[in-house]
Amino acid sequence: MSGHAAVTLEDLVTRFQFASESLERSYRELQGRVQSLTAELEREREERIRLERLAAMGEMAMELAHEIRNPLGSIELYASMLEGEYAEQIVRSVRLLNHSVTNVLQFGRPIVPAPQRIAISRLLEGIRAFLQPVAQQKQIEITTDCDSDCFAVADLELLHRMLLNLVLNALRETPTDGIVSLSGRVAGGDVVIEVGDTGRGIHEQKLTRIFDPMFSTSREGCGLGLPIVKRIVESHNGEITVSSSPEGTRFVITLPQNTEVLRESVACSR
Repeated sequence: MSGHAAVTLEDLVTRFQFASESLERSYRELQGRVQSLTAELEREREERIRLERLAAMGEMAMELAHEIRNPLGSIELYASMLEGEYAEQIVRSVRLLNHSVTNVLQFGRPIVPAPQRIAISRLLEGIRAFLQPVAQQKQIEITTDCDSDCFAVADLELLHRMLLNLVLNALRETPTDGIVSLSGRVAGGDVVIEVGDTGRGIHEQKLTRIFDPMFSTSREGCGLGLPIVKRIVESHNGEITVSSSPEGTRFVITLPQNTEVLRESVACSR
């Protein structure tokens, strides 16, 4: 009887020890889970604070952009009344600065295209002519190559802004004696516009983030140009892709020629 009692007591002690160890493991796991949740909540709090600060900065930038736009218009008007190379440089510089201001304003607004029939060759040549003096300062060549029958039904101002962002980026990343190329062609029922450069390329890890707001691969960039490019393309129901290597970077924009597709897209955005 005593032996049976001793065995039973030993069994109870063993069970107690097992239960204690199991409880201790559960407690440690619970502690780890609590620490993990606490860290996650802290990260979410920091992210919320960051987003609130970004929102406040965005509102301030919008107000500042509105304040800057009016005097810019006056400077451009008076400079256009003058003659000579310096006056032309002032007008061009003001227009480039106004482009940056428009990027800020456009970032906070919905993009609704006003479509019209556009000759892509004239669009590309206009970009080349406008930025040629900037390219000459860096000894970079801008080339254009476009099919004569390449037309698109799109918003001229928005496509101009889109290409201006892409080519300014390309000029910034392309070294002296490099080339920035613009091309346009018809492929099936689409218009394909390409912007390429002979720069150093974009690292693969950064390539996945270039369309993220406020992300820039250059110290000179503000991280708004490419996100706006993507929004403009998508507002036309198009697609944009990018490829990059140490020999250069190439953006490919595909826009539908079907006017009904664009009209439906514009109607939905409104």
